[in-house]
Amino acid sequence: MRSRNPLPFGWGPVIVLVVLLSLLALKTAKNLIDDHPEGIKAWISSVLSGQEDIPVETADKGQATPIVMAMLGDSHMAADLFSGHVRSMLQLHYGEGNGLLFPLGQPHPGIRSGAVTIQASAGWSYRTVMNTPADTRYLLSGSIAESTAQNQTLFWQVRRRPLPFEAIELVFQTGAQAGEIELSLNGEPAVQFDLSRQDEGVVAIPLRPDAASDGVFRSLLLTTRTARPVVLLQVLVKPRPAGISVISTGYPGATFSVLDRMDNVRFDQALQQLKPDLLVLAFGTNEGFDDHLAIPRYQQVLGRQISRFRQLLPQTQLVLISPPIGGRANAMQDCGWMEPPKLALVQQAQDQLARSQSIPIWSWGQIMPQSCAGHQWTLDQPRLMADDHIHLTGEGYRRSAEAFVTFVMPVIDRTIRERNDAVPKH
Repeated sequence: MRSRNPLPFGWGPVIVLVVLLSLLALKTAKNLIDDHPEGIKAWISSVLSGQEDIPVETADKGQATPIVMAMLGDSHMAADLFSGHVRSMLQLHYGEGNGLLFPLGQPHPGIRSGAVTIQASAGWSYRTVMNTPADTRYLLSGSIAESTAQNQTLFWQVRRRPLPFEAIELVFQTGAQAGEIELSLNGEPAVQFDLSRQDEGVVAIPLRPDAASDGVFRSLLLTTRTARPVVLLQVLVKPRPAGISVISTGYPGATFSVLDRMDNVRFDQALQQLKPDLLVLAFGTNEGFDDHLAIPRYQQVLGRQISRFRQLLPQTQLVLISPPIGGRANAMQDCGWMEPPKLALVQQAQDQLARSQSIPIWSWGQIMPQSCAGHQWTLDQPRLMADDHIHLTGEGYRRSAEAFVTFVMPVIDRTIRERNDAVPKH
């Protein structure tokens, strides 16, 4: 006797629905993990909708000891939401160092700054380390802005109050065909610079507060004066000799292996010149969503990069951040979402390396629910995770930053003591 199907419409539609949901989840994950511009732009808009800019400015307080913490990561760092809150909270305790990296125009919808807004004219083109990995010119920002037209502008302006600063350094590519630019700081009369040189190379142009000014940064305007190439490689507000600077940059869609693509002399020199007391490496989300990730090879990448930075920065304390728990739509799960299977293995690989190398590691996932973590955070009020179940909301990044700051402050204090004693950390 044939058993009766409990579903009046049969199992066919259910199977079709499961397949469609799975395909949708894979497409969504790929679009957002690879940071497809439309996907990441929607996420940024949703996070910032109705939310004030991160209050990165604070009064000078606390210790006068200068501290520099560099943070390199994926899209969780690129939007300067998590890192912006970290910056604000640490400056409340240690005072303002105000070292910052400015975005080079608008190279990607997911790249922004919590400290400045930027307006770019239409005549700029961009490269990023994710779409032109063979280019060896990348400095810390992992972006390059180029113009070959006259009167093209980039304009940076503080989001809130003016920021005290020592110097702003702009790095340009030079060469026989390079063009000319004008730079205007805080609306002062523009100063013109000729970037042409017989040999191709780079030049760093420092801008300092005018003697008659109050020593703060309000705005910076860059204008191309010729139709010859102008290639901008980096804009760095140099850390002040007091307080803490959190100099963060992220590469949307990146895995830990992006650092292999940036293994060049110029990048290394830029990082060494920064002289970070701490270097925070925050990757893993994109690896965790890669179902084809080979864990042994991933462990080799981790080990290679840790060895590289220890040799490059022997006095710098390394810190790891393992990724938050994300989700992928799955109709067979009770909550409708499942954690990608490789994500836990990535977290485990980072934990093992951190323990074996005595590197402090903060586990982002430990502050999240243990079951259906990403989905549970989308249901919280206020919401802590975005609809993609990969990125967080503004409140989610703020709460995460609170937990990380609690973790990292003892590391900072110990690093300061060791630095003062001139003891190598490795």
